[in-house]
Parts: sequence; structure tokens; C-alpha cells
Amino acid sequence: MGQPKAPKESRGDAAYQAMPSADTDTVSLHTTPDDYEYDDVPVLPSYSDSEAAASQSQQESERWAAPRAQDEDRYAVIPSTESKRANGSETTIRMNEGLDDPQELYAYITDYLRILPPNPQVRIYGSHQKTTRRNNKNETEHVIDFDFTLSLQKYLGRATPNDEDDWWQPNTVGNGDKAHRGGFWATKAKGYKQDIELGGAPELDLKQWCESYCSSKSKLKIFRVSRNVMGLNTEALKPQLERLVRSTHYLGHIQITFPVGDKNVDIYNPHIVNRWRISWVRYIFYFTLLWLFTWPLLFFLTARWSVYHVDWYFSRQKATSDGQKTYWATITEQDWLEKHRNLLASLVVDGYRGDASQFPLDVEPRARHAAFGRVQTGNSNLDSAIRVVQGGLNAWSTIRGRDGDGWGADEN
Repeated sequence: MGQPKAPKESRGDAAYQAMPSADTDTVSLHTTPDDYEYDDVPVLPSYSDSEAAASQSQQESERWAAPRAQDEDRYAVIPSTESKRANGSETTIRMNEGLDDPQELYAYITDYLRILPPNPQVRIYGSHQKTTRRNNKNETEHVIDFDFTLSLQKYLGRATPNDEDDWWQPNTVGNGDKAHRGGFWATKAKGYKQDIELGGAPELDLKQWCESYCSSKSKLKIFRVSRNVMGLNTEALKPQLERLVRSTHYLGHIQITFPVGDKNVDIYNPHIVNRWRISWVRYIFYFTLLWLFTWPLLFFLTARWSVYHVDWYFSRQKATSDGQKTYWATITEQDWLEKHRNLLASLVVDGYRGDASQFPLDVEPRARHAAFGRVQTGNSNLDSAIRVVQGGLNAWSTIRGRDGDGWGADEN
């Protein structure tokens, strides 16, 4: 139970194996949104070819459809006290008396948190140092040239029963895995010994872990559900993004990271101390330095469970008759980069800050530049963002005509 199951053969595998492979010997298994067209993606087999898919009821489809956090979450989403920039991920908190009931906790995890995908992102950050002389002394200022993110969430697999095990995979910890099991240290199961294969304690499933959490007598408790992004080749993508930024003649400092929004959900029991931890009261402890004394106490007094996680795959390896082959849920990293190349460069040059995930990619840069003056989406925020990119495209055109002197270098 603690180990991920081997990926099962999907209905389309036989059809894909019969097709000629590209140079990278890769295949895409899912269609992409309507605003993308890929000439190199083979035609996917229709779900109507499968009797199971044809007989699946509409109610079952709705049950497995990925929920929208804004509309579907029954409990208030509380931002974490931790900085998203510091830890590279986003943790949100739930706190409600209803989640002290094991059946309600189990239903909330399986019906909602389990099928809500994480939000992997690409964050591109550029800065330089500017030194100025004030009051007869030099002062160095940190100048941010651009800082924006693009979401990769829609390129993950979908939460459907047919895709389970292929593109998303729920897991509970095994007895031999180190994890928080109701204590403050990550440990293996009590009494577990590696050299004993038979006669060991049975591994707990999610329902039993929910019962363990809710029945615990600890005053302070946290149950964590984690969602991991697997198969995203950030090591290959990062240097290509750096080269793209440098192609705009940018000379400053570049940081490219891959934060994951909605990665962790921490469920707190509604104790008064836990309420203080997420309210303005905590700032009193920060300003008075009382946290130096209270933090160790909270660490040892808080019982933690981190026994359940869901792996979401951007790509994965499968064994075929020709050896290991890489399959992508929707799109390869290289194709994603090519589709976003012009937009990324314009955002860099414009010095854009914020989430650029909703910017349109349906026309070529020149056509987009001409269309921005007349585009009306009906969404004021999106229209404003489009006008921002228009300015970036103008600046980019200027930069492409430069002699290579560059911009964004440190100023001494």
C-alpha cells in the first residue's frame, strides 16, 4: 500500500505504440485546450471506442470532475503563515469542527482534496544592483526588473477514474516509510523491522488514519494532505529559459524557480492555540520575541499526521516492447517552451510583475500586437493585462534592433 502501483496499460497505449515515434521517442496521451494546435501530436483514440466509457453515467463523471477551489470547497481556505517565496510552495489551512469527525474528514479528502490538482508554476525573476551616492556615502539599491509566473496546472492529467494510476496516484504511507504518524517526529511504523517480511502489523488505509487523527487526545493536531508534481523536467527547462531571457540582451541576475501552489493542505483542529497561530495574535509573539520560547513548546506539543499524498504526473516512463518510453499527460516541456517563447520574452522586456497565465497565445506576435488595440474580452483585469503585454511587445521590438549593448546590468 505504501508503494505506488505500476502504471497500468491505458486503452490508447496499443494505438500509440503502433505509431511512428518522434526523435525523442515520446507520445502525448491527452488533447490540449482548444486555443492550442499541435501539428506533431497524433490523433487520439476516441473514448467512444470503449464500452466502459460509453456506459459511464453522467453522475459518475461529475463526481470525478476536478473541483474548482473557489466554488466547491466547503471550508474556509486560510493562507499559511509561511512565506510562499521562502519555501517555494503554497500551504493552505483548514480549520473546522466538522473535520474532527473521521467520516467527514475522510469524505472531504477523497471527494475534494484528492482530485484537486496542484498548481505547478514557472517563476522568472530578474534583478540588478544600483549604487547611488547620498549624503556623502554610497547606497546600494536592489532593483527588480521583472517577476512573473506562468501556471502549468492545465498540462497535468485530469482527475477521472480512467486516468487514475496513469496520471494521478493517491498513496498512503507504508510501515517502512518515515512519516509523521501522530507525533512530532517522522518515524516508521511502531515495531517495524526491515528483516521481517511476514507477520508484521497491517498497513493503515486513509480511513484508518482519519480515525487515528480524530480519536487522538492531543490538544494540538495537524493532518496534512500533500499533492506532488512528478515527471516535470525542470533541470532541462531551466537553462533553456535562462537562454531565452538572455536573448533579450538582459544582463542582470536571473532566478528561475518552479513553485507549486496548492501543494499542501494542513487541517488544524479548532483549539484556541491553533486559532492564535493563524490570527493577528501571533504578531504579538513576533514583536515581543516570545516566539523564541513558544515555538519549541508548540513543536513538541503538536501531534502531526503526514500520511497521505497524491502524485500528479506531468510525464512518466512506461515499459514497452521497445524498452522504456516517455509519455506526457498533455504536452512536452519543449513544446510548452516553444508555444510561450514570444510571450515570455515580451514579459521580460516589459518588466512585468504578477501572474501571466491568462495571457492569450492564439495569434502570432505581430498579429497580437495589432489586435491588442481592439481586443475586448469583457474582463477588465484581462484587458488591462493585454495592454501591458502590448507595451512589452513594443519594447521587445526595440531591443531586437539594438546592437547588443544590453540592459539590466548592475549600476555602480
